[in-house]
Amino acid sequence: MKKNDVTCAACGAGFRRLELATQPANKGEYRCPACDEVLETFDGSAYIAYRMTIQPSMKAARP
Repeated sequence: MKKNDVTCAACGAGFRRLELATQPANKGEYRCPACDEVLETFDGSAYIAYRMTIQPSMKAARP
């Protein structure tokens, strides 16, 4: 299992990213739930999970 932190460039929200190479996975993408910015595109080679750890900046989250 690999762990790292990811920050959304658009709104500043922080996430903990977990990667499991042993789990079956799907292709797709993960978008920031606060601003809908694409954070990562998955190729299906590993199971990826995100958990928000830092709330986004309210100024950046508003359109």
